[in-house]
Formats: sequence, C-alpha cells, structure tokens
Amino acid sequence: MNNKKFTDFLPASESYFDNRLGLTVSYRFVQINKRIPILFLHGFNGSSKSWAYQFKYFNNKRSTIAIDFPGFGKSTPRNMNMRTIASLFIRLLKSLNINSFHIVGHSMGGMLAQVIAINYGKLVDKLILSCTHNGFAVSKDKPLSEEYIKRIEQRKKLTNNEFGKLRVSKMLANSNEISEEKFNFLASISAEITEGSIVTGGMAMQRLDTTKDLKNFSKKCLIITAAQDIIVSNEQTKNLSNSIRKSITIKLPNVGHAPYCEDPESFNKTVDYFIQN
Repeated sequence: MNNKKFTDFLPASESYFDNRLGLTVSYRFVQINKRIPILFLHGFNGSSKSWAYQFKYFNNKRSTIAIDFPGFGKSTPRNMNMRTIASLFIRLLKSLNINSFHIVGHSMGGMLAQVIAINYGKLVDKLILSCTHNGFAVSKDKPLSEEYIKRIEQRKKLTNNEFGKLRVSKMLANSNEISEEKFNFLASISAEITEGSIVTGGMAMQRLDTTKDLKNFSKKCLIITAAQDIIVSNEQTKNLSNSIRKSITIKLPNVGHAPYCEDPESFNKTVDYFIQN
C-alpha cells in the first residue's frame, strides 16, 4: 500500500550559480523522460514548494522543474525587472539542457511566464497562466507601493507562523473551507517569505506591463481563473485574455487564489489536457 503524502514527491532543492549576475537560484527538478518538460513558476506567497501536488501528479509522466523567484526559497534576493529574471531563468534551464518547455505560471509567476513567452517564445511550447494579469504598470521611478511596505512591517512584527497564516487568509475568500492540511501547507510556505522576498517580488510586479508585447506571442495559451479569486479581478483577466491571440479561459469553481493546492485534481487535469491537445 502506498502511504506517500503529496509532500513526499517534492524533490530536494538544488542550486544554480549565475556568473553573469553573481547570484544563486534554487530550483527543484525531476527528470523523467524525453517529453517536453513543464516549468512551474510560483506566486508571491509561494516558492518552488508550492508545486508539491503537481510534482506528485506528473510523477512518471513527464519531467518537471520549479524555480524559486529571486528572494524566495534559497534564491538570492535582488532588485531586478522581470526581463532580467527571465533571462536568468533561461540560463538556468539551458544549464540543465532544457531547450523547450511548457510553462505553468501562477500569479507573480504568471507575470514572469508572460515575459519569458514574449522574449523566448521559440522555447515555449504551451503557456498556462493561473490567476494572474498583465502587471501593475507603475512607473519605474516610483518606490515600493504602500501595500508592500505594509507587508514588510507585518513581516517584521509577526512570527513566521503568524505571518504565514495571515498571508494565506488574505488570498483565500473562504480560508475556513480549505482543509487544515492544505491551509497549513500553504501557510508553512508563506512563513518562509522574507523582507527581501517582498521587495524583490513587489518591485518586479509593479513595474511590469505586458499588454502590448503579448500580442506578438502566437502559440496556444490557457488562462486558468478561480471563481472565488479575491486577488485578480475579472477585468484584469479580460485584459490579459485580450492581450493574447490564441488564448482560452477556463474558470475553476469553488477555489480561491491557490487552485493548484485547493483543488489540485481539477487544476492538474486541466493543465495536462491542455498540454496534450
């Protein structure tokens, strides 16, 4: 009898040192076969650990890799724009001989996925964007927004456990409806977020606007939305959809801003079907 928990499928964290930028990027990689691998990019409250259910589902099906955004996991925090981060991740992938891939990007990771698709479209086979939008389009000369400053203050005052639970409650409309196991899993990941994480991720997102550049991306794109998402608005989703020529949108019911964990069965089957068809 297989008594493995979903977290048992998480591969160990590995490190890549980028000589060009002089920083370290952490990632988790499972190499299965020669089928096109899937690149998973996490959100602002997450890390490569967020994709535990996806590593379990795609185990023995296809290779999977999840990379920690700068400042998250064991990746070095650095104030960089999304395009610089995209090129950094491409160098990491090429160091692993990954020259073609599907992308699943959630929230902040979905914004980065768009930038990778815009600048390295030839390497991207299919694009899946989860609970995300085109970016906040804030001027580059503007400081970190008040929302993120407030989050930094919370990070300073609260314990890891308190901060993690707060962040999860802020991204789920009905956090009391999610199982205790899943809530604690998400909270344990958010508990690892640092002040450097908030600055790095916050600045990259608020400076981004992919609206015009996405029109040049010509491959298939699936946009996954969540019926109870309190982070990404319907208007933001519509704008994203209108930016991509070959996009289709699917709404998952009864989930908030973490469908990959709230309802991993539906999320994974939706991703898998899109990739295969």
